[in-house]
Amino acid sequence: MRSTPLIQRLFIVALAMACSALTAEDKAVEPGAKVFQDSCLTCHKGNQSIEQVRLTRAQWKEAVDRMIDSSFVDPVPSKDKLALLLDYLAKTRGPSGAAGPDKK
Repeated sequence: MRSTPLIQRLFIVALAMACSALTAEDKAVEPGAKVFQDSCLTCHKGNQSIEQVRLTRAQWKEAVDRMIDSSFVDPVPSKDKLALLLDYLAKTRGPSGAAGPDKK
């Protein structure tokens, strides 16, 4: 069966729109969220989820430092990335009243 030029054009337009949406979504991810995805979600998903954990920035620092000391975080984020991560965790998973990562 041969594709018609209209179907081919529609497919190309749909593909271009999908790629454009992905590019815009990637740009929208804040740096701390990217560090969180890269450094934390390897272990903290499913049964190890931290969705319900609410800590202050200082408490998050203690928790992350413990994980780093225990070699659970590999590779260890740079000092700058660690600061972005802690800011992100405090903002999205801070004490009561903080918005979750999917809630704004």
